[in-house]
Order: sequence, then C-alpha cells, then structure tokens
Amino acid sequence: MDRPIDTREKIVLAAREVIKRKGKRGATTREIADYAGVNEATLFRHFGNKEALIVAVVKHSCPDMKLRDVIATFHGPLEDDLIALGMAMTEHMESMIDMIRWSLVESDYEESLFAKEAWRPQTAVRAVVVEFLRKHVESGELSGEPEELASVFMGLIFARAVTRDKFPDSRLHTDREYAIRHFVNIFLNGTRSK
Repeated sequence: MDRPIDTREKIVLAAREVIKRKGKRGATTREIADYAGVNEATLFRHFGNKEALIVAVVKHSCPDMKLRDVIATFHGPLEDDLIALGMAMTEHMESMIDMIRWSLVESDYEESLFAKEAWRPQTAVRAVVVEFLRKHVESGELSGEPEELASVFMGLIFARAVTRDKFPDSRLHTDREYAIRHFVNIFLNGTRSK
C-alpha cells in the first residue's frame, strides 16, 4: 500500500511541476499552492519563503543518495560499474532535463538562491562520483585526480543529456546504452593506468 503524501511533500512535488513549466523565477507561490491543493499560508508555514521552497525542491530532486545506493551494489569489473553509474546518472538527468535547462537559463538567480547554502546539487553528486573513483585511483586501476576524473565523467553524461534533442540523428543521442558504453570506453582509454 502506498504511503500518504504529507503536506510538505505535496507542496514540493507541486513546486517541481510548476517550476518545470515556468522556471524558478516564473513560478509563483500562489500557483504552487493552488497546484498542491493548499492555501498560500500553508506553503509559507512549511517553507517560510519561495527561495526556501526552491532549495527544498532541488534537494528533493538530487540523486546523490540514489547514486550511493547504486554504487553499493557494484562488484566490478570497473567498466561494468561505470556503465551502471552512467546509466543511473543519465536516467536521472533525462527525468530532470527541464529543471537542468532552467538551471542553466537562471544561473544568476541560482547563485543568489544558494548563496547561503553550503550544499549544491552538482557538488553533492560530484562528491559521490569522486568517492567511487578515488577507490579505483588508490588501487592503481585508474590514474589521475579523482575530482578531475569525476568532472570529466559527469561532463560526458551531462553533455549528452542537455544536447540530446539537438542531435536527433546521432546514435549517441538516440541510444542511451550505446552512448554510455561509448563514453565509458573513452573515459577508460584516457584514465586507465598503463
């Protein structure tokens, strides 16, 4: 049996839907409250202001813990684990592409939004990937700085997610598994210890 959704979660999910269509700047608390089926006072009681609600939406949508769970199932070989990690990251990015695009468009707004936060979604995800890659660098299986390797690996996945609709003829953009295998091959050819 599904658990009932509490009011706070209902507001976060509604905000996600409104932001998906209008962006963070365009989303109004009134519209979010209406979509959630609550009054605006309830929204403010739970979050205080629009900015705090947006931060809650971003935290709710961040896959860092989900990626940790995926990585916990890994047993090697490294190539297979990277493919599984890349697939999990790609699936999440594809499900969040609207939020990603708004984040790119509204990057100046996000800077002020997260100015008081030590946490950022991209750094939370990057920390998970760094931790995974660090183990393989320390074992001698990969060479390089784990932080830089994570940026490269994530960059490949991110680039595909945001450009997928721009290159509809490319197999890299139409075939997720093919693309991830290709990216992992490129990544490993440049980082495997010789």
